[in-house]
Amino acid sequence: MVSTEDKGLLFIDGSYGEGGGQLLRSALSLSIILNKPFKIKNIRANRPKPGLQPQHLTCVKACQRISSALVEGDHLDSQELIFIPTKKPENKLYHFQIGTAGSTSLLFQTLLYPLAFSQGGTLLLEGGTHVPYSPSYHYLKEVFLPLAELFGFRASLELERVGFYPRGGGKIRAKVWPIKEIKVPKLSPGFRVERLKILSLISEELPEHIMVRQANSALQILKENNLEGEVYFEKVKSSSPGTELLIVAINGLKRAGFSSLGKKGLPAEEVGRNTSHMLLKFLETSAQFEEHLGDQLLLPASLCLLQGKDKSFQYSVSKITKHLLTQAWLISQFLENIKITIEEPGRVLIERR
Repeated sequence: MVSTEDKGLLFIDGSYGEGGGQLLRSALSLSIILNKPFKIKNIRANRPKPGLQPQHLTCVKACQRISSALVEGDHLDSQELIFIPTKKPENKLYHFQIGTAGSTSLLFQTLLYPLAFSQGGTLLLEGGTHVPYSPSYHYLKEVFLPLAELFGFRASLELERVGFYPRGGGKIRAKVWPIKEIKVPKLSPGFRVERLKILSLISEELPEHIMVRQANSALQILKENNLEGEVYFEKVKSSSPGTELLIVAINGLKRAGFSSLGKKGLPAEEVGRNTSHMLLKFLETSAQFEEHLGDQLLLPASLCLLQGKDKSFQYSVSKITKHLLTQAWLISQFLENIKITIEEPGRVLIERR
């Protein structure tokens, strides 16, 4: 048993707001960076299967390993966890296997910040790389990482094997560099498309026409709206069949990403149309970032203000989601000197007190 006496534990209610796994992942990252132990109850209370599932347990085990943390409650279905980091991560190779199609992308994002704020490190992560309800590998590489680098977080990604849902079996390798200059980027208002990249990806056992059809259907919708894009095709080895269509929009330093996964019974044309309509819906707003980037950028921006010279950072997001509001609440539990204000229709203001 872990002794919690005089440990100054921060208590987190895991059922707050969206009540999912992101509360736990962000708490783990911040705990290691700040050397602040915490206790979380009601883990994933708002999910059909509450408690720690394999991908969440892998996040706990990975964070425990890189920080030599004292942990209690680290078992499947656990709804309560105590986490006490004891040291900063070292710069070495870390190998973590989720064992299911659990998201390697979410695991990478959990480990990125603690490694960047220490000595850096190399990650070999096995699990799902293109699965529902999480950023795909290609979204990480093409959209998230270029934005994270604007704040000073540098990492490279290499895809060694694709892991589609439901089998997973994918493998990614990541190199994280220690942060040298922490900064808040200067961004232009709104979003005006300067360049579009369209990636059509399928596993090699599927017929090639699927890859072409989902790309062509996206291109048709885009052309009808006076937009053109560069198309890239990719066939990959995978443990289970799958497809993805990813559209990356670029405007100066800003990026926006929209992706759809194919599935049995869903025509390839629908995959393309669905993805292009996501982009068009975003462009109808005056926001700088789409809703998923909106909550993913909250943590690096807050850490920049805490550790850097800037006192505030403001951006606009196309939609205020429960994920965004929950992330803002969790960050404020750990970072008492950071104030986050979120206002309709999508204004996000982060300030250092």
